Amino acid sequence: MVDYDKLVDRLKEALLGDLRKEFREFKKEVSGLLEGFRIAIEGMRSAVETTNKRMDSLEKRMDSLEKDLRELRDRIDKVREELTARIDETNKRIDELSASLSARIDELSSSLNARIDKTNKRIDETNARIDETNKRIDELTIEISNLKAEFERFRKDQEVIKDILVRLRKLEEKVFT
Repeated sequence: MVDYDKLVDRLKEALLGDLRKEFREFKKEVSGLLEGFRIAIEGMRSAVETTNKRMDSLEKRMDSLEKDLRELRDRIDKVREELTARIDETNKRIDELSASLSARIDELSSSLNARIDKTNKRIDETNARIDETNKRIDELTIEISNLKAEFERFRKDQEVIKDILVRLRKLEEKVFT
């Protein structure tokens, strides 16, 4: 019998594995971008210390990076929301599938139990008929044995009658002769 909890867990693991893989790839991409941002920020700090002219340039780059970070955060939030929605949808589908499978198992179990009960009833009826037939066979066997004994008595009686007839004829022959 299939263990539906294990099946559900395997489905979750398979789906979550794909989602984790996508999230790891996204995390690598974000880490690379963040590393680039870190390097850029360090470069801007050193440039600000050396010259005011470069400070304007760095402020512009910093604004751009902040904008990129906000966009990146927005993308991360959007991906997180999408992943959460996909996980929720997957869990919902797993729950629906689990409920459907449980209902089907209950239905099949009920049907199978009914069939087993019907088969057991037929077996009981067949056994009762076999018992009745065996009883009748035993009665007929006894009756046949009685008939054999009676037939054997008749045969002996017939031999006695034949012997009497033979003696009677001999007597008649002696009397009439």
